[in-house]
Amino acid sequence: MNTTSSNKQLTYSSMEIALDAAMPIYSGGLGILAGDTLRAAAEQNLPIVAVRLLHCRGYFRQKLDASGCQTEEPDAWPLERKTMEVTR
Repeated sequence: MNTTSSNKQLTYSSMEIALDAAMPIYSGGLGILAGDTLRAAAEQNLPIVAVRLLHCRGYFRQKLDASGCQTEEPDAWPLERKTMEVTR
């Protein structure tokens, strides 16, 4: 019986991972690519774990005011929403 191949697991590390729009842990294309990669791995039933750094501060929403200037507002993201386990 070959048990070595069934015990292997992939680890995917990225600074940004776009899994859900409600999780403000990505800012652009690389985060979206990381999320797509993880979803594709899940669809193929690959044993994968995603790891990223979690910043407790620093996330914000950007808006343009009436004169076209960018403004930022803190994006409150409660601690209980900062961890997530996605299973298929």
